[in-house]
Amino acid sequence: LTTEVRFLPAGNADLVVTTLGLISSQEVISGEPVRLPPSYKGQRNFPGLFWLATTHRTVVYESLLDLDRLWLADFDPSTVQIATQPFHLQGRDGAHLRRHVPDILLEHSNGSFTLVDVKPATRLSDKRVQDQFSWTAGLCRAKGWSYEVWSGADPILMRNLRFIAVGRRAQFLHPRLLDELEPLGHPEMTLAQTEQAATGLADENTLRMAVLALLWANRWHVNLTKPISLQTQLLEAPHG
Repeated sequence: LTTEVRFLPAGNADLVVTTLGLISSQEVISGEPVRLPPSYKGQRNFPGLFWLATTHRTVVYESLLDLDRLWLADFDPSTVQIATQPFHLQGRDGAHLRRHVPDILLEHSNGSFTLVDVKPATRLSDKRVQDQFSWTAGLCRAKGWSYEVWSGADPILMRNLRFIAVGRRAQFLHPRLLDELEPLGHPEMTLAQTEQAATGLADENTLRMAVLALLWANRWHVNLTKPISLQTQLLEAPHG
């Protein structure tokens, strides 16, 4: 745990230099990115900014694959904090001096943390990549964090998440609308039937946004591995 860590606390213009053993998980995940992904003509990655419904703040991402992992984290109700480019690691790995900026740090509702490195599947067989991730995984085990190497998800799932994300900003709906709409939906009803049952609660466009808000908030559930349509049926809430 003597590996050097550099991170940028929230509201602080100066990097803090410490060790992995002394680093505060809460201070890091609430901090700022230690680097901003570069943007230049001809680059293959597509960096950008992503607004998180989970924390109501904007984070940077380095690639569209990073962005997909952020969509999943933002949708996951067990995720309570998300940081990107959270810190810089530097330390010895045998005879090698390694330097690494992980992609994402997640805090979960049970108080645990997961460090995520995003890498295309085509790069995972690279020995240098494997060694880098093996070193990082060992550091996470020593710190008590989980470690994840992520290479993508089902394209249909990702399209569905982007579709129901219209409902991420539920604060723009009437405060009582979701509470009035939620009990009108029952397992095996289609989304079209739920909208019909709710006729009169709001205009058509507002009602559609409210339906999507309930799906995004995991207050209603559907099969996200199949394309969503008005004929999609509601499911029982998953157990556990």
